[in-house]
Amino acid sequence: MSYCASLAWEQAVTNKNKLHTLVYHATREQFGLGAQLACCARDKAAEAVRAARSNGSDTCPTFTTDRSIRYDARTYRLMSLDRVSLNTMQGRVVGQLVLGEYQRTRLYDTTWKIGGAELIRRDGVWYLHITQTKANPTPSEPTGVLGVDLGIVNLVSDSDGEQYSGEQVKRVRERRFKHRQRLQKRNTRRARYRLRQLARKEARFAKDTNHVISKSLVEKARRERKALALEDLTNIRKRGTVRKAQRREHSSWAFAQLRAFIVYKAALAGVPVQFVCPRNTSRTCSVCGHCDKHNRRSQGHFQCGVCGHTANADTNAAINISRAAVIQPLVLRPTGEERAQAAAL
Repeated sequence: MSYCASLAWEQAVTNKNKLHTLVYHATREQFGLGAQLACCARDKAAEAVRAARSNGSDTCPTFTTDRSIRYDARTYRLMSLDRVSLNTMQGRVVGQLVLGEYQRTRLYDTTWKIGGAELIRRDGVWYLHITQTKANPTPSEPTGVLGVDLGIVNLVSDSDGEQYSGEQVKRVRERRFKHRQRLQKRNTRRARYRLRQLARKEARFAKDTNHVISKSLVEKARRERKALALEDLTNIRKRGTVRKAQRREHSSWAFAQLRAFIVYKAALAGVPVQFVCPRNTSRTCSVCGHCDKHNRRSQGHFQCGVCGHTANADTNAAINISRAAVIQPLVLRPTGEERAQAAAL
């Protein structure tokens, strides 16, 4: 893949078909790859170069020997008794899949179409990420809109007044951060081993929290036959300024992951989703419509300077988001990244 990426970078080629004519025969002859594995390596290299170009990187992407391997429908095959056959340079290899109950149910559900897969190695354990696709059900006609405000103190606040506090996530992140600091300062062999053990533990906790919140939100919207309205927070970190003491907390805010979970769960449940501009939603009174930055007296308190309406600031913002979505068509617009993440899950 590094060879394909270097050639694509030098020739400024990101189209897979154009790159195919440049690298296909060379990868088969020099590296001994089969036809399908050569195509998979070409595709992954083209995607890596395209991503690097779009991000403004001036360095060609490289691939280490333990980098993930892509398989398409022809290079791997699911077998009975939870086994899988993988194509390698030394021939076919049959491995045993260790499946959870959720994964087994989805994998053997014939309504899902099995696609490609990624083989990765993490901490000496091999994982096979299998993608599945399924047509979205036709969204039901909503009878209302459930506005959703995303934040840090309250991870989610909806227009019905229900909130999901971020206090527990904050405590866990702070505890993990101080623990990492102590281990890094100690810098002994045992401390470095412990750091490797704790790697990704905080991310798994945040991911589980986002799964629980998104599942609850989508189920509530489905039960009440409402559409979901979310803030469009694309590039939010570039648009806003944050105090130095709050940078770490702000940068660890996993709102993009939460949004992706909400979008794909809503698609499976047939719940329409709409994104609205977040501008002034926290400054506008949900009763009289007066907009002033002084309306928001503190992080959690809103008081209108004209009509005197008081409310929780996040709930007030969620109501404004739900109303902003009414004047727009209620359509599901997941991004390419969200579709890929949903397929991998």
